Amino acid sequence: LKGGVFDADVAWVQKNRRPVPTRGKKESTDHPPIHPTGAATREALGQDRWKVYELVVRRFLATLSPDATWATIRCTFDASGEPYAATGSRLLSAGWRQVYPYSEAKEKILPVLTAGEHLPLKDVNLEEKQTQPPPRYSQSRLIQVMEELGLGTKSTRHEVIGKLISRRYVEGNPLRPTLVGRAVTDALDNHASTITDPEMTRTLEEHMQLIKQSERSREDIVTESREMLHRVFDNLEAHEEEIGEEIMEQTAEEHTVGPCPVCGHDLRIRHIGVSQFIGCTGYPECRFNISLPGSTWGRAIRLDETCEKHGLSHVSLIRKGTRPWVIGCPLCSHIESNTEALRMMPSMTDDLIQRLHAHHIYTVSEIANKEPAELKKALEIKEADHLIREAADALEILRHRSELKKFIRKVVPPRRGRSHAKITRSLVEQGIGDIHALSQAAPAVLKKAGIGDAGATELLDAARALCNERALRDAGVPAVSLKKYIAGGVASPDDLCYLPIPYLSIKTGINPETVHKHVDLVCSYLGRPTPEKITRTALERGRKELLAIPGIGEATVQKLYLAGIYDAATLREADPKKISPIIGIAEARLHDYIGHVK
Repeated sequence: LKGGVFDADVAWVQKNRRPVPTRGKKESTDHPPIHPTGAATREALGQDRWKVYELVVRRFLATLSPDATWATIRCTFDASGEPYAATGSRLLSAGWRQVYPYSEAKEKILPVLTAGEHLPLKDVNLEEKQTQPPPRYSQSRLIQVMEELGLGTKSTRHEVIGKLISRRYVEGNPLRPTLVGRAVTDALDNHASTITDPEMTRTLEEHMQLIKQSERSREDIVTESREMLHRVFDNLEAHEEEIGEEIMEQTAEEHTVGPCPVCGHDLRIRHIGVSQFIGCTGYPECRFNISLPGSTWGRAIRLDETCEKHGLSHVSLIRKGTRPWVIGCPLCSHIESNTEALRMMPSMTDDLIQRLHAHHIYTVSEIANKEPAELKKALEIKEADHLIREAADALEILRHRSELKKFIRKVVPPRRGRSHAKITRSLVEQGIGDIHALSQAAPAVLKKAGIGDAGATELLDAARALCNERALRDAGVPAVSLKKYIAGGVASPDDLCYLPIPYLSIKTGINPETVHKHVDLVCSYLGRPTPEKITRTALERGRKELLAIPGIGEATVQKLYLAGIYDAATLREADPKKISPIIGIAEARLHDYIGHVK
C-alpha cells in the first residue's frame, strides 16, 4: 500500500503501530477476516467499488493503530435536594481515528467549574411521559439478538431470516410477525414449547462447538441430540391434529377481509394458481365475489386499515423487489372499476346504478346473467330485457378489449410509463377496440399510444397475421393444413385464392386435390370464383414434361408453378413478357423454354 493513495496513512501506522492487532469480541471460523491483498486505484475500480475497497483498507489499518485517548469529567449538582449530573469528554489523541474517519468523535466540552460553586438556574422543564413498548426488530438488530442467544452462525443467520420472510412468518421493515407466524408460534408454544424456546437450538449449536474443540466425541453428541429431537417429534406427533386445527383457525383470519354485503358470511382472499379473488364463505349459496389482479402483479394480503363505508379491510399486492400495490377497500375498487363498464350500456343512468348497487349488483356480467323478472323487481322497472341485451353487448365489447390487451402484452415489451393497460386505453379512445380494428390501424395511431415505429410495425404485422389466420379458420381450413399454409408463406385468404394450386401444393406438401378443396372453401367465403381443379396425376405428369425441357430443373419448376405453369401445354400458352417479372426468369430464357415445346 506504500507509495499509493494511502502512503501517508501507512507511514503513520508504521510509526505508531500497536504491538498486537485488535480482535473482535467473537471468533468466527466461517472465513478469514476481509483484508486488502494489494494496491488499487480509484480509476481502475470505479467509484462504487473504490468505496468498498477504501473501507476495507482503512479498517485494516485501524486494527494496527493505537487506541484513541479521551479525557472525561463528571460533575454532580444539587438543586433543592434533587441530584443532577453532567458528563464532559474531550479527545486527547485520535489514535485509530487518524486512519478511520467513518466513526465520528463527538466531544462534549463542559465549562470550567469549581467545587462548591453556585450556578444560576436558567430554566425548568417538567415533562410527563408514558413508557413505550420496545421497538420492533430490524434485521440487523434481530441478527444481534440471535448472536446473543447463541442461535445460528454468522453465515446462517441471514438465511434463517430469509426463510422466515419467504414463508411469510414475518414481514415489513422493521420486521413484524404475520398472522401465520403468530399462529404457528402460538400452536407450537401450546403443545411443543421446546421448539419455540431458544434453549434447544442453542444447545445443539453448543454441542457442535464441543465437537469442533474436541471436548466431546461426535458419537456422544449425535446420540444425545437424537434423543432430544426424538422427544420433540414424539410430542409433535401426539398433538398433530390440535396443532393443525389451531393454525388453520388462526390463519383463516389473515385472509378474511370482512362481512359479505349480500349474505353476511366472511369474505376471504382466495389463491388458485396465478388467479386470486375475494370470495364469500357462503358459497355456493352466495356467489358474491370480487376479482383481483393476478398474482404476477403480487400476492394479495389483508391490511390493517378498514373502509369506513363498507367495513372491509384494505387489500394490497406485494411482490419481491417492487413497492406494494395498495388496492384499498376491495369493494370500493370493485365498484369504481366496473362503473365505466356499466355506463357503456345506452340505457344506464346514475339512478339505475344506485339501485343496482343497493341490491349488490356491480358488473355488466351480473346484469347479463340475471333473469328479467328478478332484475325488474330489484330495479322497480317495467321491462328489463333491453338491459340484459345491452349488458351482453357491453360484455362482448369488454371481451374484445381484454383480448386486445392480452395480444398487446404478448407483442409489445413493457416499459416504465407505458403499461399495456395504458396502451389499450389509448387505442380504445381512438376507436381501436379489437384485434381486427388494430390490424387495419394506421401507424400514427399506435405512435400516439406510445409505441415506436419498429414496435408499431411489429404489432401491426402480428395483428394482420392473426386476423388472416382466423379468417382462414373461419372459412373452414383445418388447423393442421392451416399451419402448413402459414409455413409455406400463405399470409392471407387472398393468397390462397390467387396463388396457383400447383405452387401451393409444392410449398405446403398438401396434395393438389386437397388444396383445391381448401381454395374452394376460402373463395366461397370471400365470394370469389374458384380456380380449375388439378389432380395429383396431372401435376406429376406435367412436372415430368417440364423437366424434360433442356435447362429446366426442380428449382425452375417451382418458379413456373408460381405463374400457374405446371405442364408443357400451360408453358406453351404463357406470355413471357407478363410472367417474367413474377417468377424472376428472363424473358429470353422463357422464349427458349417455349421453343422446345412440341
